[in-house]
Order: sequence, then structure tokens, then C-alpha cells
Amino acid sequence: MANDELAWVQAVLKEKTMVANSVRMVFDRDGAEYRFEATVEELVRRTKTLPPLCNPPVLEGIDDLTNLSHLNEPAVLHNLQVRYGMHNIYTYSGIVLVALNPFAHVALYSQDTLEAYAGRMRGELEPHLFAISEDAFQGMVRDKRNQTIIVSGESGAGKTMSAKHIMRYFASAHEGGREGSGDVTGGISRVEEMILATNPVLESFGNAKTTRNDNSSRFGKFLEIRFSERHTIEAAFIRTYLLERSRLVYQPATERNYHVFYQLLQAAARELDSAEALGLVRGGQALTWRDFAFTAQCGDIPGVDDAVEFRTTCEALATIGVGAGQQAQIHAVLAALLHVGNISISGASERVGASIGDADDGGTGEAACEKAVSLLQIDGALFRKWLTKRQIVTRSEKIVSNMSRAQALVVRDSVAKFVYAHLFDWIVRTINNSLLGTSEEVATTAASFIGVLDIYGFEHFEHNSFEQFCINYANEKLQQNFNRHVFKLEQEEYHREQLKDWTFVDFQDNQPCIDLIEGKPLGILSLLDEESRLQQGSDLTFAEKLIKQFASGSSSSFPASGFFGKPRFGSDRFTIRHYAHSVEYAAEGFIDKNKDTVPDEIQNVLKASGDSLMRAILGDSSAAAAQEDARLSVRAARKPTLGAVFKHSLASLMETIEATESHYIRCIKPNDAKAAWLFDAPMVLAQLRACGVLETIRISCAGYPSRVALPEFIRRYGVLVAPQPQPPMGDEDAWCRALAGRILTAAFSEGGRFQVGLTKVFFRAGMLALIEKLRVEKLNAAATAIQRLVRAHQQRTRYQRMRRAALRIQRSVRGHLARKRFVMARRERAAVRIQALCRGCLARR
Repeated sequence: MANDELAWVQAVLKEKTMVANSVRMVFDRDGAEYRFEATVEELVRRTKTLPPLCNPPVLEGIDDLTNLSHLNEPAVLHNLQVRYGMHNIYTYSGIVLVALNPFAHVALYSQDTLEAYAGRMRGELEPHLFAISEDAFQGMVRDKRNQTIIVSGESGAGKTMSAKHIMRYFASAHEGGREGSGDVTGGISRVEEMILATNPVLESFGNAKTTRNDNSSRFGKFLEIRFSERHTIEAAFIRTYLLERSRLVYQPATERNYHVFYQLLQAAARELDSAEALGLVRGGQALTWRDFAFTAQCGDIPGVDDAVEFRTTCEALATIGVGAGQQAQIHAVLAALLHVGNISISGASERVGASIGDADDGGTGEAACEKAVSLLQIDGALFRKWLTKRQIVTRSEKIVSNMSRAQALVVRDSVAKFVYAHLFDWIVRTINNSLLGTSEEVATTAASFIGVLDIYGFEHFEHNSFEQFCINYANEKLQQNFNRHVFKLEQEEYHREQLKDWTFVDFQDNQPCIDLIEGKPLGILSLLDEESRLQQGSDLTFAEKLIKQFASGSSSSFPASGFFGKPRFGSDRFTIRHYAHSVEYAAEGFIDKNKDTVPDEIQNVLKASGDSLMRAILGDSSAAAAQEDARLSVRAARKPTLGAVFKHSLASLMETIEATESHYIRCIKPNDAKAAWLFDAPMVLAQLRACGVLETIRISCAGYPSRVALPEFIRRYGVLVAPQPQPPMGDEDAWCRALAGRILTAAFSEGGRFQVGLTKVFFRAGMLALIEKLRVEKLNAAATAIQRLVRAHQQRTRYQRMRRAALRIQRSVRGHLARKRFVMARRERAAVRIQALCRGCLARR
């Protein structure tokens, strides 16, 4: 029965009565009564009006939702709740693995568990992300096709931890294949060790505490693990997407800045000598997160020692090739950014102009600005000047004017974001240089790869800005890829292969929402870029253009305008109906964040730094930006906006994913309180609806999620039938289909489990694993027969050899005994003759 608080509840039919032309039912659940009434005509017209049926108790808690007898929304929800109550966090849903965050330590990732899944087919053991990882590995080996594992879900659903365990699986599961490799330490190769070391580094610099997650990734990551022809890890490459730069300068209440700042402050508090050089000591006491504007919102995370995490980060940096000297330079840059946040700017009006007060000490015993300048090793006078003034270049002259306090604060924060973003990019480039090795040949000769995508989940907060817009746009693209893989391409292929007994499954297509965002020339991103390039462009005029273009009642004929809405209050706000939830965005900050620019004068000051790391960071970033401009075919005078760059990188990611075989892990957040083993049914149900799990179950049951090409099927599973003659010339396709039918008939006693198409064989969910098991048993039986014959031959040979030896021994013994008897008999006859002669002699005497 439907329930507002619990979504769905189980109840027992207690009473059923017919009154006039209607049916009345009374259900009982733990003493509480639920009443249901409907007319007979309504029941006949719509059987869905009846409460859905429960599954029998024997099916409660099964590990694959597609095996439920009664497949409906409440049955799926109840099965997940039962398994979660049994502390089983993983459940299959056809081709998708559903993973519920336990918010507790679980003993599911030990080395013994990891080794148990290595080499095992999916379905042999309990559902696990190791099973998905092994399935991807075997697909790469068997089908010689690149693979991608897409880990998705809301913030706090456990995506980051899942991706970490998947990476560890590939680095540790198939250690036997590394025999003979020279660069192996402690059971894993040097490349694999560096892959594992990327986790603490990227988490430290790219993760933060949010209201929903203590370790939330604030960037997207695609790890490409490259394998050699021997299927050993040879190299790796990381692509990152849209670091949340604004988090550096502002965090909502109870949220933190990036972990690395708190780690640095905690470590400095325990080593005052190094802290003194970084300006993190005042009056002999170490400064804390409360003393800096960029970290003052929130501090420690319960159960996490930031100083210990700092040591782990430093060790991981050393593993990927960042020495102690460069690490010290990184710490100096991080400390400088903290001091930049403490630079106080005054100015009553734009006419007077903004200024940096000489008395500002930033909590370090000297001016925060001076300390930042010292750590960054830049020209202090120029830095102070261009923090508070701007230069306008005309055809004939350069005009320097004052900035208001608000404008100067924007520039100050932009400088911090600019430096940190490029520091993060430099760290990623350093990681890639280490993972790819010194020779580019390693990167180009890798036989195949498995990609692991860990990208931010759909976000819907009280205040949603440009970052949430980009994050949700990325999730729309990923959902579209999921729709294409699971629904569109599936049904198109059934038509193309002329399968029978197939019914189309309706699903929520989010392509119109994507068209609304990225459509040309009138999509949201196009209008945002247009407004960003106008001299007088503002967030308010941008929102007004959107409302005029897309809001209902406007003159817009844009086909996707139905996914856009105008809130009742606020002229600078707009709403987008995403696949998961309608989100209201505040346009404030969209223009500045999309421009993502720092004044050229400030950039020149930073690039002229005396610090080699700063020059490397900004120098490499300039080259990368030039390459990005070339890829986007943008003139130098028109620098690409952050929205355009992000759109381009997403398109590249989608091309990579669509060229691979995809595996899906849907992470579900079971409650908002982050409480261990607490199941909030309405919240889980909303996520199941949004991420397409329910539709996946329906299509998996109604369709054929597994398929194998006919030639490959015959080559692999032809052992299940007697040897067949060669196909007749010109009729190979019909012969292949007929032979495939005989193989399938021999394998399955029941019909409906498979269909033979024009070029492929299609299987119901779970059937491919079953026929693979039959093949292994057949091969094992053949191997056993061969072993039996060999052992029989060996035993017969041994027996005959022993028999011949026994006969030879017996012959020798019998000859010896016969000779002995002959000698004895001759001696006896001689004795008799002697006795006779003696008696005769005596008689004669």
C-alpha cells in the first residue's frame, strides 16, 4: 500500500466485499487498517489500480531484482530494504549494480574477498563491485574491447569510495599475470602503486566536506587504466573535469574548504619550525582554521586526524614523483592562498578607490598581503597596485582607474582561485607524467584500457549557482548515455536483428533538457557566452534573456522550453526540470564564473614569480590553454569561456564512453543523516526513479540484455554439440543461425530464454553466465575424459611392465629351482650307487 512516510508498506488482505458496482478491500498491517475501494469498470479498465502484489517469502532478499516474480516499484524497494537490513549493500538490477552507502565500516573489501572474485564469472558469488570489475576485465580480455565503469549517484552516495576499491581491484586482483615483470614491489608493480597513490593526493586537493558528505569530490575524474597484451597494467592517465573553484573562497555553513588546507594547518601546529616559515604562527602559537577567512566556516571532521592525512598525502606525492623540495613549494603556495584570503580591502566608494590597509596583519604578525607576496615570490608593489586598480587599453592609450572595494574583493578572490586551479592542474599533469612513464611509447602501445569514471552526482541545494548548473548538466549527459545504452540502442538493435516477442518499454528521455542547455544558437550556454562577452553584460540581464526566451507564455518556439520555468519570486532566478529533480538556480555569479578571468596585469605579476614551481604551474597552464583554444577553434581575442571548455570536455568524455563497453554502478544514499544502516524509503525510491534503475529492471526482464555475435558464439559454444560439417558456400549466415539454434536447444530445456537474430544471439538476464557454465563443464568433462584415458594408458603400461618383470622373475626362479632339484636328484642317485657298491663290497667280503 502507498504510504506518505514509508513510500510503500506491506499489508495482508483481511476483507473483500462487493457493494453495488464497486469492490471494497480492507488490508491489515501490524494492527493498522488500510481501505481500498474502486469500481469494477475501473478495475477492468486499469488493473494497475489494485495494490501491487508482494513476492513470496522465498524471494525476499534475492540478489538480482530482475528475478522477482512480481516486478513493481514497491517490490524493488522492499527487496533493497530487506537486503540492506541484512547488511548486504550490493544488489544487481539487470546490467546495473545498485550500491547503498552503509555509512559504516564493512568487511567487504579485504584481500581475501578481492582474490575470491578474481577469475569468477558474474553471478557466481554475491553481488559486489569486484564482480563488476572482473566482468569488465574479462570483457577486455575475451572481447578485446575497451571498457568503462561508470560510477554515478547523488553526493554522499559513496561514489568516491567505490571508485577507490575498483582501482585497488585492478591493481591487486591478477597478480599472477605479472610474473617476470621487473618493476614489482610488494606484490604490485610500480605503476599500480602510483595508481593507488593518486587517491590520497586527489582527495586531499579536490575533495571537501559538504552537508551531505564528509569526503565529497568537487571535481570529475576519468581514470584510464592501460593494459599490455599480457593484460598487465602498463600505464594510466587521468582526466579531470570542472574543479569547483568557488569553494576555495566561499563555503556554506558547516561545509569545509579543500581538505589539504586543514591538513597543512594541523601538521603545522605540530611542527612549529616549518610553520614559522609559512607564516602560520602568531605569538609562538600555531594558527588554526578559525584564523583564516577561507577556512573559517567549519573545521574538524569527527573521526579524521588531518595531520595523519597530511602525512599520507605527502607520502603519496613522493610516490608519484613529487620530491620533498617541490612539496615544500606546494605548501608555500597553499599558505600564501590562506594569507590572500585574509587581505583586507577598504574603500568607501568607487571614486575614492579601494586600498589595502598598512595595518592589516592578517593574523600572522605582519601584513597578510606582504606574507602572501613573500611566499609567492612576486613583486609586492605591482601586486598591491593591480589588486585595487584596473587598466583599460584603447587604441591610443592605456587608462588606469580605481576599483571599488567590491570589485577589488572579486579580483582578490579570483587570484586565489586562479592559482589554486592551476596548482591542481599541475598536480594532475605530474601524476600523468608519472603514470605514463618516461617514454611516450608506453602510452601509445597499450593494447587496451579500462576507464573508471567518478564524477560528481546530481546536486540540488537551497542555493544553486554556476557550479551546480554544470554538475547537473554533466549528469544529464551521463543519464543520456545510460538511456542510449540501455534503452534506445537496445530497442533499435532488437528491430535491426528482427527479434520476436519484444515489447517497447517507455522511459523518460532527457534529450530535450540537454537541448535546452547546449542547443545552438539559443541554448542556455550559448546565451550565457553571449552575455559574458558583452561589455555591460550582467547576471540580471542574462536571467531576463532566459525568461524571455524559454519561459511559458513567451514567444519562444524552442522545442525544449517546456523544461524551463520561471519561479514566482526573484527576477534573477530560473528553474530547469532535470531528469532527477527540478532545480532553481540563482543567476548571481554566472557571468563572472563563466568568464573565469583574472586581469592580465595580475597574471603577468604571478608569471614573473621568482618561485620555480609558480613559473612551472602558470607556464604549463598557458601552453595547455593555448592547445585548448586551438581545439575549440577560438581566436586569440576571444578566449573560451569556462562553460564552453566544460561542454567540449564533456563531449570528448561522451565519445570515449560510447566507444567502449559500459558497466554501471548506481550508488544510492539511504538517508540524509549519514546514519549507519538507516533506510529512508521515500529518499531511496526517489533516487531509484531518477537514475533509471526501475526502467532498467523492466527492460532487462522484457528484453535480452546479453548478446554474442554468431561466429564468436559458435566458436566458443560449439563444444556443446557434436562436430558439424563445414557450411555450404554462399549460405554461411543461415547455417550459422541453424547451428546456433541447435547449440541453444542443447543448452536450454526451456524456450524463451534466448533468441537468434540476424547476426547475434540474444540472452535473457543471467542466461549467458549459465551457458558459459555449461561450456566450462563440457570442457572440464572432455578434459576429465582425456585425463581418464591417459591415466588408463599409464596404468596399463605400468601393469604390463610389472607383468613382464614378474614373468621374468618367475621364469628365473623356476629355472633355478629346477636346476636345484636336478642337482639334488643326481646327488641322490650317486649316493644310492655308492651305497649299492658299498653293500656289494661288504657282501663279497
